[in-house]
Amino acid sequence: MITLKTLRWDNCFSYGKDNILELNDSNLTQLVGTNGMGKSSIPLIIEEVLFNKNSKGIKKQEIQNRFINDGYSINLTFDVDDNEYEIDVSRKASIKCKLYENGEDISSHTATNTYKTVQELLGLDFKTFTQLVYQNTNTSLQFLTATDTNRKKFLIDLLKLTEYVEFFDIFKDAAREITLEVASLDSKSDTIVKWLNENKLESTDILPILNLPKFSEKDELQLQQLRSDFEKISENNKKIIDNNFNREQLHVLDTDLNRLFSGEKIDLDAMLQKQGTYSSKVSEATAHLDKLSELEGQCPTCEQDINEDKLKELTEVYDILITSGKDQRRLISKQIEEAKENNARVIRREALQNDYESFIRNVDDSLPTEIFDGEELSSSIDEISSRILQAREKIEEISASNLVAERHNTRLEIIQEQTRDFENELEEIVEALGKVEERSTHLEILKKAFSTNGLLAYKIENLVKDLEDLTNEYLAELSEGRFSLEFVVTNDRLNVEITDNAKIVDILALSSGELARVNTATLLAIRKLMSSISSSRINTLFLDEIISVLDDEGKEKLVEILLEENLNTYLVSHGWTHPLLSKIEVIKEDNISRLE
Repeated sequence: MITLKTLRWDNCFSYGKDNILELNDSNLTQLVGTNGMGKSSIPLIIEEVLFNKNSKGIKKQEIQNRFINDGYSINLTFDVDDNEYEIDVSRKASIKCKLYENGEDISSHTATNTYKTVQELLGLDFKTFTQLVYQNTNTSLQFLTATDTNRKKFLIDLLKLTEYVEFFDIFKDAAREITLEVASLDSKSDTIVKWLNENKLESTDILPILNLPKFSEKDELQLQQLRSDFEKISENNKKIIDNNFNREQLHVLDTDLNRLFSGEKIDLDAMLQKQGTYSSKVSEATAHLDKLSELEGQCPTCEQDINEDKLKELTEVYDILITSGKDQRRLISKQIEEAKENNARVIRREALQNDYESFIRNVDDSLPTEIFDGEELSSSIDEISSRILQAREKIEEISASNLVAERHNTRLEIIQEQTRDFENELEEIVEALGKVEERSTHLEILKKAFSTNGLLAYKIENLVKDLEDLTNEYLAELSEGRFSLEFVVTNDRLNVEITDNAKIVDILALSSGELARVNTATLLAIRKLMSSISSSRINTLFLDEIISVLDDEGKEKLVEILLEENLNTYLVSHGWTHPLLSKIEVIKEDNISRLE
């Protein structure tokens, strides 16, 4: 049993400081005030201190009184069974939360973990707590006026039967996974069967591995020796051939040298210079002769009359000089050509002499002139090589045969091993399929059990019957036996039938006063049913504006009913009061609310 005892708060919503509400003092208390006073804020404050949230979703910064702006604090004492607890919450820049058990601090390091401890102590989730502590006409009216399908969903959600739906979804997902698992196993099985069919062995005979013939090392060594000898003969013969060539060249060079006279090079530069001198003299005499032929009358130099005899004399002199210069020039040109031929012969002899000396150096007098005969040796080499080639061909033939045999034997071994593995795996798959099919059968049973037509339908039917009985009990008192209500569960729907003096009437045909009584009875029944199926009981109930929709007679009947309930109930209203009930008034001055 949860007993809420004393609630203290500062600066929450429209309230100021030092507000106190004793929650366990009276069986039935009237909480009176006009709109906007802060009456409905009190259950929200209780939600905030216990769960760090509220049913209206108001943010933390909006909980603080906007006209004070000094943070807020909430303190609540409550009993759970035989233990006394106190929770103290304050918020400015951050939330601070302290929890005490029988005076001992049992707070966690963080406010989040402390709130987890509180919820564990209460044994109630937030939604259940709010349904048990705070009720208004919207709760039951939402239920009564909803569609048949939504009414059932509302009841499932309200009575925390969603776990049945969740279980059904879990089992459905598990069944889907099993279907995929079966498909996977079938696919593996088909693959294995296909492989086994495609790789059936017609023969399991192991092919023999033949012994390789021994290779003759003696033949190989002899062949190497013969080849070595043959190479030596070939090298010597090449030397002899090259040496004989050098000897022949020496003979030819010696003959050529003997044909060429020995002499010295002639200096061509002096002869060319002398030739140039004669050419200059001829050119100079020719120029003078040309000037003499151009003279007429007087000499251009001395301006004297030209003597004809003298002119003739000079002309003859220059003619002699020209003729003599040309003869000398021809002679020297002939000498130059002869000198060039002489120098060419000297150069040729020098080149031949150099070649002769080079060949002399390369001639080996120790070598014979006749080459060695290697035909017999070559024949022996061919014979041994043929014998070795035949041996190698035989080895290669047997090696190729052995390779085929090894590949055949290896493939045979692999296929046999793989076949054994696949056959074992196939047995495991068949066994797994049996287990999976068994699981599938169980899941189908569970799916059916937790479907809308299974345990959920059974649970709803029973709870609906309990809700129907409780509603009719309250409705009998509120309407003096005039009205009754019946819930009819069909598949996914929950129908409501209301009778007025045993005559079925549509809920929308009820007057506002009649609907208020049905609505109030349903509200009280829902709360009592939730309390009965909850693992924890709680002593406090806020009924917000319920009496406002009832006539005077209905209000009196409601008070009588609530006085019989073992609860600390708060009737929240705009101003209606009962003379026999305790009353707390909420007033507001200068934007600050307080209790009186």
